[in-house]
Amino acid sequence: MYSNVNEIASRYDSKEILDLETRVDCYTWCYPINLGDVNPLEIWKENSNVKMYPKRMTLYIHVPYCKFICSMCPFTHEPLNLEKLNAYVEALLKEIKLYAKHNLSKKVKISSIYFGGGTASLLKEEHIEAILSMIYKKYNVMSDCEITLECHPRTVDNNYLENIKKLGINRVTFGIQSFNQKFLDSLKLHQKVDQSIETIKRATQVGFKTVAMDLMYNFPDQKLEDLSNDIDKALDLGVQGISFYALDSEVRELDDVKQKQNILLDEKKMFNYIYDRMQEANFVQVAQPDYSLRGHENKQIMDLWGSPQCQNLGFGAGAFSESFNGFTWANVHHPDKYISMMNQNRFPVLMGKKWSLDDAISRFPALGVRCLKLDLNIFDDMFDVKFKDIYKYEIQLLKRYEYIEIKDNTLSITQKGKFYIDNISKCFFNLSNRGKTQLWGCNLRDVMPNNEYSFESLIQK
Repeated sequence: MYSNVNEIASRYDSKEILDLETRVDCYTWCYPINLGDVNPLEIWKENSNVKMYPKRMTLYIHVPYCKFICSMCPFTHEPLNLEKLNAYVEALLKEIKLYAKHNLSKKVKISSIYFGGGTASLLKEEHIEAILSMIYKKYNVMSDCEITLECHPRTVDNNYLENIKKLGINRVTFGIQSFNQKFLDSLKLHQKVDQSIETIKRATQVGFKTVAMDLMYNFPDQKLEDLSNDIDKALDLGVQGISFYALDSEVRELDDVKQKQNILLDEKKMFNYIYDRMQEANFVQVAQPDYSLRGHENKQIMDLWGSPQCQNLGFGAGAFSESFNGFTWANVHHPDKYISMMNQNRFPVLMGKKWSLDDAISRFPALGVRCLKLDLNIFDDMFDVKFKDIYKYEIQLLKRYEYIEIKDNTLSITQKGKFYIDNISKCFFNLSNRGKTQLWGCNLRDVMPNNEYSFESLIQK
């Protein structure tokens, strides 16, 4: 747990220094991560110093409340409070409307909208309708915009699913984790296998464009046969997307779990088995760890990670905005503080950073490798310098370990390299980001900004 922004900015962990042959526990999802004190009014100034991909933008809406608290979840979450949920949605609407006034928001098209959590399916139908109505009114939403709602399988019924589809949700994803009750119970999760199966069946019958799910592996005492049974059940249910996550005991310090987990060699066998099974089922690997049938690729992941990365605005407590006008920032994580700051017309920004050119250059591959390919021609054109010149040493090193290959000026991650994807990502971190841990909500809940800034002047525009 961090106590203040200065402590976050100065953090350093020697374990984050790269050892290519040791798979790191860190899951690289945000970059740059050397965030600190920031004046959010700077985000509203014209910024021409950093080259960015300007045509599309993703929107992320974070719902920090949960009906069931999961032991391994590293994201911002609080026990459900229905009265506070209504106030929270009102604050969300205000923040969405605020950033719509930014000149950049008027120039880009919205390619994907993602409701995450916490448990996004705790939003009532009228909440979702109000949020989407505000977005469509204030932003330029593409006709084929992908709109995703994360769901806990025990929080939705058939009426809810039918209603949210009518509101425009065209992709739903469920945190199933496993179809083996023993493994769910081992982490004190609240999913019930029979109910999860029925929920997935209902979702596919409702007719969403894409029904996806999360599955975990490397549970304590899990065998390859157990993993195979989970994959069989998922495929039998007809889902079009599956994300596979190895149980990471480090994020929430699940020491008792770590002691029981299989050795890394067994995890690698499971990792490669997943790839083979998904290939046999005609799923394509969109990113590590995401698989989809063709035509059902997760647009949000492709836009957030795939190079060149798009603009992203995140709304709500614990939301991160990335690459917007050359800034990355995070909102305060406690929902009560978020609501209070929005009600007082104060930016709910906890910390952030204005990018340097070096940050922009290194971000292109640091996140881009998660989508398994980099078009080096685009990099060369964007930054007016050749990728192979800047990263000559890194390329030689990664080739030596057989983690990458380059053909026709496209860098591709090998199957061997995919297991070490976070190591590969860290190869491209610039010096100011090395030794920095990724920032998880569970460690930021009670941290407050050094200073608070009013956005009252922006409302008048």
